Amino acid sequence: MEKVKAGLEKNKLKEMLQNELKNVTLEELYELSFQFNEDTRYLPREYKKKYTESVLNVIISRFAMLKNTKINFEGQITEKEAKEINELLDDNDELVGHILNVIVVYTTYLKHRPVHLPGTVFPGMVSIYTDGEKYYCPVKKYNIDNEKAVCRYCIAVIPDE
Repeated sequence: MEKVKAGLEKNKLKEMLQNELKNVTLEELYELSFQFNEDTRYLPREYKKKYTESVLNVIISRFAMLKNTKINFEGQITEKEAKEINELLDDNDELVGHILNVIVVYTTYLKHRPVHLPGTVFPGMVSIYTDGEKYYCPVKKYNIDNEKAVCRYCIAVIPDE
């Protein structure tokens, strides 16, 4: 995918992201779910099933939304957003990771939603929530410096303790 530059129309970004997904097959989506299940195999059993189902449903529904959306997104990409989008899309050479990152870009920079849905339960039985204006993630502070996590791009903020 070509580099995203500051000033790019958000609608053009949508088209670029849709183009990235246009040839993704059902088998590749299956591989994505298999890899996610592998990545979560050590999570506590009492919460793993709900978490993995929730996240996989979000990935597949957002994939379908992006692929099929006709929505026009107003505005332009800022310098900071362009830098972050390029980091996300350059980070991953493997297809499964790239698909996930394309979905994260769509969710974060076009839809302005957190990566995980509000109500997603994390270990410690805490979840993402909203006050109607902002989204809050009680586990973001533990993952913000994790190179493999996309928390640093997520719009959810760390709640005051």
